[in-house]
Amino acid sequence: MSETAYFPEDAKRIGIDIRWTRSSQRLDIGGWYDSFVALDGGSVSLREFFDRLGITEKDCKNAWEVQG
Repeated sequence: MSETAYFPEDAKRIGIDIRWTRSSQRLDIGGWYDSFVALDGGSVSLREFFDRLGITEKDCKNAWEVQG
């Protein structure tokens, strides 16, 4: 099972979609413009995504504390 987030949330003509698949711990990132033209996206493990952006375990813990 997967969940998808759209940016912006009400995207119609242009946007980005990020799909999270818990069972494989993967993010699939894509997008579109002109309402239908797909942009090349990619897949990345959640760990690789965090590593590429420099997000640490401490950052995650702090975010959960602030948001909670």
